[in-house]
Amino acid sequence: MKVAEYAVLFWRNGNLIWDDYLHHRQFALTPESVGILRWFSSWRDIATIGPVTDLHRAIAERLLEEKILLAEDSEEHQEEQQLLAEWGDWGPSTRYHHFASRTDETVDYLDPVADMEAFSTKARAEPPPEVVKTFPQQPITVTTPAIDDSANWPRPGLVDALFARRSARSFTTRALSLDALGTIIDIAAGPIDVIENAETGPIIRKTSPSAGARSSIEVYLHANKVHGLQPGVYHYSASRGGLERIRRPARAKLLARALGNQPWLAEAPALLIYTSVLRRSRWRFSTTRAYRDILIEAGHISQTVLLTATAMGLGSVTATAISDVLVEQIIGVDPMREPVLAVTAIGYPG
Repeated sequence: MKVAEYAVLFWRNGNLIWDDYLHHRQFALTPESVGILRWFSSWRDIATIGPVTDLHRAIAERLLEEKILLAEDSEEHQEEQQLLAEWGDWGPSTRYHHFASRTDETVDYLDPVADMEAFSTKARAEPPPEVVKTFPQQPITVTTPAIDDSANWPRPGLVDALFARRSARSFTTRALSLDALGTIIDIAAGPIDVIENAETGPIIRKTSPSAGARSSIEVYLHANKVHGLQPGVYHYSASRGGLERIRRPARAKLLARALGNQPWLAEAPALLIYTSVLRRSRWRFSTTRAYRDILIEAGHISQTVLLTATAMGLGSVTATAISDVLVEQIIGVDPMREPVLAVTAIGYPG
């Protein structure tokens, strides 16, 4: 037997918890159990723990019964081998995130009417978080999408833009215009309309879908070379309709390190940085699967940015090979509450 590899351990209320993310089961481990798991950290015969009448032997058999210990060539062992063969290279954190957020046939979802009633009740006891983030004390540069002029864009058609989109990893030194940048951000992250709801709070509709209409994604801008915009860090305020300057630009060396020493990112005229205000989604969805919805929403918005930039004849690329810690420091967000997810560089392709 040996210890299963499809679990993580964490402390909760003074107890060490075995979290079997593959089968969605949790157990509080006793000190005796922990010692036995250490003994079976590599393959050992069950007899090595003691005779049949021994307490440790009884605990080991119970751990085997609960799939915490695995018998060699058992069904559970084969399941583990398949898991490691398919997911092993990505490490335990990726496996944990995916399988812990899976839902099975035992999960029942409410119908829309019951769902709304449940969240109306919740909103009375726990008001929802603000659906937008803003820095009202900071000056703002209003952005207005120039969609009326889209006929003059190099690739205004959706299908043409889809097939023409390429990841640009070289940009010219030409500055990006504020009108072009503002159009991209407004289309991707600006509100189409707001639906007021006295019970559960306002709902903002955008061009990209968001699970539960919670709009957890925030967009920041690191402006390097944008006509009409002072270099610096900006936050896009959906409620004020523009860019709020909140920080000075990062030093060149720091920016390069934060972006994985990838010059096509660090030297691009404009960088859009996507974060997630977790409490918006967490308020609406209590299950771990909600984190998947956040990542999907970031993908929706990123794709909208990439396609709009392509339609306008600009180059763009989205990257996740970045230093989360340094990017979070540059834009000034709390990683516990608002983690950085990805960065998109925009400019004229080289």
